[in-house]
Amino acid sequence: MLNIEVVEKTPLSLKLLVKGVSLHTLNSIRRAIMSEVPTMSIDYVVFIENSSVFYDEYIAHRLGLLPLTSDYALEKYKPPEECAEAGEKGVFSADCYAKFDLDVEGPENGVLTVYAGSLIPSDPDVVPVYPKTLLFKLIKGQRVKLEAFARLGRGREHAKWSPVSVATHKYIPSIKIDPSKCTGCGKCIDACPREVFELTGGKATLKRDKIYDCILCNLCEQVCEQNAIKVLHVEGEYILYLEFTGALSPVKTLVEASNILLKKLNELEEKLRNLGVIQ
Repeated sequence: MLNIEVVEKTPLSLKLLVKGVSLHTLNSIRRAIMSEVPTMSIDYVVFIENSSVFYDEYIAHRLGLLPLTSDYALEKYKPPEECAEAGEKGVFSADCYAKFDLDVEGPENGVLTVYAGSLIPSDPDVVPVYPKTLLFKLIKGQRVKLEAFARLGRGREHAKWSPVSVATHKYIPSIKIDPSKCTGCGKCIDACPREVFELTGGKATLKRDKIYDCILCNLCEQVCEQNAIKVLHVEGEYILYLEFTGALSPVKTLVEASNILLKKLNELEEKLRNLGVIQ
């Protein structure tokens, strides 16, 4: 039976203990999160004026990498497959694209710092996640005026559309210490890169709050001259660790990835039935 526990949670990261699922299924969910869950990102930039020291391509690249809030965009905008070609033809329809305007000019004295929050959005539900992200700076006589268009896209098309910056899974470690053999030399403590061990009563013991940090490098086992340590892994139990860009909430990301995977499996089943492979 599938069982999921939250090991660690922050606004932009999630560590889950997953039991009762095959590694192949968990990896499919991980890959769906990275490559299939759509988010909004700026894809086209039209420059009306740019007298700054930065090339158009430099500014456009920075704009494209800005994470944009996308929780409501999934229901409001058409999927990437219906909009990508429209943008290539210069058609930026409101059901495909959210528009941003930027018109900034350097001051008479000093320097103007332009941030992501300086962009004026056409849709209040699609805005930069981090408005204090630096874009560029302007001085007197310099001006940038542009229109930027964001659409839904998937990570397999470009990493800027992926809702996560990190998506990993690993086995649950099972570390056995034989106290009758342990001499308390402390070599395992010095060798462990994740500080999983400590000395208790002159013997090496595990820090219970650190056990999930073990990366199964086996250094502790290798340096133990008494062969008191054995490092294995628990079958059918894994840690799924995700770091989010902020474009989508963790719950929304996981739900969307699961729905996308189920849809793909249903489509595969239907094709196999049509071919007569299954009844």
